Amino acid sequence: MKALLMMLLPLAAQAQLAIYAVNGTTETSVGSTYQLGQVPILTTFNVQFQIYNTGSTAVSVDVATLAGDGFTFEYPPVVPWVIPPNSTAAMAENIWVSFTPTSAASFSANLQIGSLSVILFGSGVSAPTLTSVAGCSGTPFNWGSVPAGSAATCTFALQNPNPQAVAVPSIVVNGLGFSGPLGVTAPLTLQVGQSASFSVTFTPPQALVYSGTLTIGTQSYALSGTGQPALLPTPSLQFDAGPFASGQQRVLTMTIPGGSPVAATGYVNLTFTPSTAVVANDSTIVFVAGSVRTLPFSVSAGATTVLLNGQNSATFQTGTTEGTITFTVTTAAALTGDPTTTITIPGAPVILESATASLEVIGSLVLTITGADNTYSTSTMTFSFFDTSGKPIGGVVSANFASAFKSYYATVDAAGSTFVAQIIFPLTGSAASIGTVTVTMTNAAGVANTGSLTFQ
Repeated sequence: MKALLMMLLPLAAQAQLAIYAVNGTTETSVGSTYQLGQVPILTTFNVQFQIYNTGSTAVSVDVATLAGDGFTFEYPPVVPWVIPPNSTAAMAENIWVSFTPTSAASFSANLQIGSLSVILFGSGVSAPTLTSVAGCSGTPFNWGSVPAGSAATCTFALQNPNPQAVAVPSIVVNGLGFSGPLGVTAPLTLQVGQSASFSVTFTPPQALVYSGTLTIGTQSYALSGTGQPALLPTPSLQFDAGPFASGQQRVLTMTIPGGSPVAATGYVNLTFTPSTAVVANDSTIVFVAGSVRTLPFSVSAGATTVLLNGQNSATFQTGTTEGTITFTVTTAAALTGDPTTTITIPGAPVILESATASLEVIGSLVLTITGADNTYSTSTMTFSFFDTSGKPIGGVVSANFASAFKSYYATVDAAGSTFVAQIIFPLTGSAASIGTVTVTMTNAAGVANTGSLTFQ
């Protein structure tokens, strides 16, 4: 009796084993048989089994075999192995079985795990083959990166390579962003060698990664694609007509040629680079609204006109410095091109806004000139005086004020080149005969003339 008991112990231990089929997070208890179902010919279907030890003692498994045409271990198990008592999913042994039918017939195999024996059944069915023709590639079928809100189409060929007609009961597309099929209606029958073409469209709603499935009868194919920030056609920046110069207020408009495919927002920015080394900037070169260098923009889907700060256009000042104004566009949307636009403010002779000649200070001739020198290079000034009858008084007086202007511009802190210059000539004798004066100012761009100034 004792010897008989020793022979029964291994069998009792084997009875502690239980086998479950795993599908995702779902486990199903397996009895003496298990049905894998219909699988397309020459297509591999994998199933995962888990072997549990439900007893209170460890079990050593010495046998793990699979016998039957079309069935193989995906990862051949190595025996022996020991399964701990009261095993959980983390301790259970995993067995992967692959089924690849070679013909439209029924198949079976015996799965032996220790003393456990399960008969596996499956059948091969004729099925069409699917290939991508254009627009996507790989496995899963991948559309790559597509601008959010835009549509990209992949064309497929469904072909029957089997020696008999194949019925296609359904073609179904699932997954956010994926739609179709277009160009084919199921159910349909493909005769020997016949093919059918259809397309699936991927339209990502946002800049995210998307996945879907294309199910053709019993066959399922994974789909994937990535939404990228919406592509915005290169904005066009235009200005009101006329040559650019210092001291202007000009108008900027911004359009999307052909219309914007999506609603978008962002900013239009201006920067300034002076031509002179005397100053590093000109703070007077700004958008008039808010005296800023950045304005928000917005455009509606389908619109061609871009609103700048809520308006159809934006006015900006060209300042009083020779150099280059650069306009750039920043937006979360991907641009098809670079809209950066530059305008050049050329050097010019001194811009004279006003000039007066005064006799109000007794014993002095006082000249006051208001203007701007966008080259920051004023040097020589000349003064020609005339009596009340228009005859010259003495010769032309010339003086170089380059140092004075340089010192002045060093203190204005990039506020532009405007200035107010006051020149005082000491006077001996009577001022009654002094009638007018003409002043010229020379800079790197040329000579400016005040014209005749009458002493008051």
